[in-house]
Amino acid sequence: MAAVKYIYSKEFDTQDTPDEFMDYINSPKTDKDREFAKNLIGGVLKNKESIDRLIAKYAQQGYDMILLVDKCILRVGIFEMLYAEDTPPPVVINEYVEIAKEFSNETSKGFINAVLDKVRKNEYEK
Repeated sequence: MAAVKYIYSKEFDTQDTPDEFMDYINSPKTDKDREFAKNLIGGVLKNKESIDRLIAKYAQQGYDMILLVDKCILRVGIFEMLYAEDTPPPVVINEYVEIAKEFSNETSKGFINAVLDKVRKNEYEK
């Protein structure tokens, strides 16, 4: 969740480092979780363009119509699914649907689920 929050904050030109940001939000609590979040953040920032192309490819509405928070949730979820590879895709999808339930609107959970599932079927299993 800290990774999604940081990626979202980058949309508003935050100058905080991931460590400074995680200190500020007081999350995650453990060093292991903090390192995992930093790896997700670094990976998303490095691969943002290719991840955004996947979002545009698999989202039914136009890319510009997607809520910013949903783009950020998808960016981290897609990175974790395709690049981190430590977590099985169904677990990744469930995790980011739960994040959408907490941070976005009612319809976003279905949207996040659909896009991540399309990425899983068409990109992960290649």
